[in-house]
Amino acid sequence: MGCCGRDFLGKAKIQEAIRKNTAEFKEASPDTEQEFLAFRERRNPDDLRNGVCRNLIEENGKLLCPLHPARQQGKDLRIGHCDVNYLCKTAKIFATWSEGRQARFIKFVEDKNLDNISYSVLMDKNKLLVEFMEKEG
Repeated sequence: MGCCGRDFLGKAKIQEAIRKNTAEFKEASPDTEQEFLAFRERRNPDDLRNGVCRNLIEENGKLLCPLHPARQQGKDLRIGHCDVNYLCKTAKIFATWSEGRQARFIKFVEDKNLDNISYSVLMDKNKLLVEFMEKEG
């Protein structure tokens, strides 16, 4: 969620922002590319709600961006609006690790049984990375 906001104001505020974003998305009920782009453009990318991008929504218990290429048959509707190349420090370092170390990190994170928001904030703040690396030695 690091690319989906800055200066997160705590879990309750993040949940409130996502709830409001989701309500706006449902009200807009976009179906075509033009409608998704209109939803995207309803606010400036820097006009965050409680530190959260206004395009971050919840669907079926999962946090997602409806503009993401995985949701748009490979077309990235975030381009020109979002920092599509953003990677947190943890993701950058994770990509350099061996498969074995990556698997240990994934197990380490899974064992914490975090909700989506806690996981995202801890990843973005590099806290899981630091804790894992201290444990690994």
